[in-house]
Amino acid sequence: MRQYAELFHRPGLRQAEFFSVLGRFGYVACGLGALFLGTARLGIGVGGLGAGGLMLGVAVGSPVAGRLSSRYGTSAVYATMACVSVPGTALALAGADGRSVPSFVAGCCVIGMTTPPVGAAMRALWPRSGTPERLRGTANSLESVVTELLFVVAPPVMGVLAAVHPGLALAVADGCVVVGGVGFSCTRLVRECLGPDGGTRRRGSSRQVPLPVAWLVGVGGVTAAVTGAMDVSVVSVLGDAGDAEAAGFVLLAPALASVLSGVAYGLLPAESAPGRRFGRLLLVWLPLFALVALQSDPWLLAGALFLAGIPMAAIGIEEFNLLSRIAGSEARLQEVFTWAGASANIGVACGNALGGYVAEHAGSSVGSWIPAAAVATACALYFAGSLRFRRHMADAIHSPAKSNG
Repeated sequence: MRQYAELFHRPGLRQAEFFSVLGRFGYVACGLGALFLGTARLGIGVGGLGAGGLMLGVAVGSPVAGRLSSRYGTSAVYATMACVSVPGTALALAGADGRSVPSFVAGCCVIGMTTPPVGAAMRALWPRSGTPERLRGTANSLESVVTELLFVVAPPVMGVLAAVHPGLALAVADGCVVVGGVGFSCTRLVRECLGPDGGTRRRGSSRQVPLPVAWLVGVGGVTAAVTGAMDVSVVSVLGDAGDAEAAGFVLLAPALASVLSGVAYGLLPAESAPGRRFGRLLLVWLPLFALVALQSDPWLLAGALFLAGIPMAAIGIEEFNLLSRIAGSEARLQEVFTWAGASANIGVACGNALGGYVAEHAGSSVGSWIPAAAVATACALYFAGSLRFRRHMADAIHSPAKSNG
């Protein structure tokens, strides 16, 4: 575990990581808070609509935040966004109490659009603060594991708060967004390392997302759709089997496996040829989700999901490792990572929607194959693109992302 201890070599990194974790907890919790509040006041349909609107807002707002941060600096942009989320929360709370669906959904959308993507900024801060090349994979592993843990911790915490008062969960969640976003923005290291990028203003070409980056971001979106479809298929399969109450516990299995494997994966040295591990991990993932699709017993399903969860964190880690190598410049990393986050949100939403539609119209036995189909799609997209961008990825071995200035 020495590599993880070495990450915090520079003063200020621990402080930035703390506020980053707090802000990301708020992001995860806001979706749950909107779901609980909307369901309690306006029904499950409106609760789901509010949570979906919040995720849509995040998908729209994150890339905009990345672009604005390149022009005006992360501190100013993120602090402003975090504060603007407060009126959105007030609108959602007022809409729920007044039984106004448009106000509630609009407030949720505002919360999503103004939630600072502190996770992307923290990933960009590691290389820009001088983290050695050999530890950057470990840094990506740390961020992936932390994010996975937040998705495990947030649901029970928000459930307890919602049981006390339906609006309390959303209010506390947005409070974490505000404190985390403003605190992260005010740290000395963020002000020094994630300031405005003057090159973004001078070069018109820098405003365009390079095609290899867009391809890899798209692959990441498809892999995120796997997890969205997985959640829906598990609930559907267990519901038809009469074990719906076990779904929450069964879905802890892939999360636990992902956390454990992610910690171990961060100890591996960086690969000499970027992209090989990513492709192999996708190929391993395919038969594992085929095994998941064949299970209906809760215990067997949990075991299969645990196996499928082992490569899950590693796939996300390798995606960000590759993005950091082909982004071209460290000054572009934060913007590129916000695009990756937006793609993941869209992918999860599409996986949820497609999995639910197929399960409803074709049955849970067919819907359970949607995650495996999504993995197959990710494999096809990745290997087709890797042939197209082989030279670009090979050049990344000798010319990793350059610092700005």
